[in-house]
Amino acid sequence: MSFLKLSVRHFQQQKYLSTVLPRQQKAVLINQETVAEDTATSPVADLDFTDHKQAFKEKSLWEIVRALTVFRVCSNRTFVSRSAEIFERTQRILGKRLSSAVVKPLFYDQFVGGVTIADVRYNIDKLAKANSGTFVLMVMEAIDKVEEANDNAKNIIKMMDGITEKKTPYGSYMQIRISAMFTSHLLKSLSLLSDEVREKVIYSSAEYMSTHNPDTLKWLAETPGASGIIPELLSGLILLSEVGQKAVATDTVLMVDAEYTNTNPALTALAMALSLVCNRTKAVVWNTTQCYLKKSFEALQWEFNFAEKNNIHYGGSQNCVFDISAKLVRGAYMVAEENEAKSQGNPCPVHDGIQATHNSYNSTANWLLQKIRDNSNQGRQIRFVLASHNQDSIKQAVERMRSYGIPSEDRKVILAQVYGMCDHITYTLGQKGYPVYKSVAVGTISESLPYLSRRSHENSSLIANSRQERQLLNSELKYRIMG
Repeated sequence: MSFLKLSVRHFQQQKYLSTVLPRQQKAVLINQETVAEDTATSPVADLDFTDHKQAFKEKSLWEIVRALTVFRVCSNRTFVSRSAEIFERTQRILGKRLSSAVVKPLFYDQFVGGVTIADVRYNIDKLAKANSGTFVLMVMEAIDKVEEANDNAKNIIKMMDGITEKKTPYGSYMQIRISAMFTSHLLKSLSLLSDEVREKVIYSSAEYMSTHNPDTLKWLAETPGASGIIPELLSGLILLSEVGQKAVATDTVLMVDAEYTNTNPALTALAMALSLVCNRTKAVVWNTTQCYLKKSFEALQWEFNFAEKNNIHYGGSQNCVFDISAKLVRGAYMVAEENEAKSQGNPCPVHDGIQATHNSYNSTANWLLQKIRDNSNQGRQIRFVLASHNQDSIKQAVERMRSYGIPSEDRKVILAQVYGMCDHITYTLGQKGYPVYKSVAVGTISESLPYLSRRSHENSSLIANSRQERQLLNSELKYRIMG
């Protein structure tokens, strides 16, 4: 495309943006255009995801067969749409023991890393041999009773102690769900408060976690709809501060998972409060941005501004004035969000179509990469996790890193995939020296059923269309059997 055409096109786009779109969306669309223009002819030659011998050399023959079986089953739309019902009915009819004999060898072992600390340590060591780190994810669901919160916090702390007994070059990372320590009712109530009130809650919550002085949140009793949540909020903040203190003591990064849009404002507020307490000398608390949501970029910018305003570390090392980190995901609750919006007659918060989601994800990643480039000499460290199973997104990010002069060994961009999926991507990246991690779920079969159902449902299109991975697995199986 000629310079003249590009200039005209740019002028027309800017005129449209300035008259139609809000400011936050401008940056997203401009970055989407930049990504599309600059990466179309810039393939990353040395990232070859088609070598099955290298990709699966750490896999046993049974693991190859199991993956092929699971992916074939998950490509069945009927099974995927009714997976929760099927898992529950299997357990009800066969009982826990027999249903475990059916579910465990296939779905559970494919997507879940075990139950005990010993199971987790085994997977951490196994992944380390394949040049991959581990994000430990305890499969705790959202709670409805306050009594469940205490046990969940204790289990998180116990797991942190277990995984940090033995250090690895990849560090200690845990994904946590704040909804495991606060009831859905509280989170929804807190999310309904105005932005100004919720920001005040952030500062008061941080103060309470540091001082345990209940007067810090006394003012909330005068806020309509909030007075009844104060006792539970105080008890949950005690648990959250204990988890944060253990993370600081064990040098563990806590990556707070985002969940549903009707609770995400509260989850972000609590994550920011914890970061005010824990992120003073280095990054401990990282938050998650769900790029399938239309307002994801706006939310990410708010968090960046909050970190800068409060001079807190939001990722990186202790030598910086303030650091910023984030975890980008395409999303794990898309179908549920779409159904909820439709049932309530509300506008759908999810991007219209998969391509719009891809554009959102890639443009947000590019915005972060530009921040890394632009702030490299300004005393700031910006780091983020690119959690993606999409090869194009990964290659675009890697190419951007190279063009912006961001060495992979600086670990400013961490790549990640879910345990049991896209191993050919993970292991290839690890062999090429890129910092790559697996998100490894941990929990009993009963605890994991909602996670397994969500995993099969939300990733059905990915699994159904993962022809390359299945072809590679088939090639590896033939190679193992026939040589």
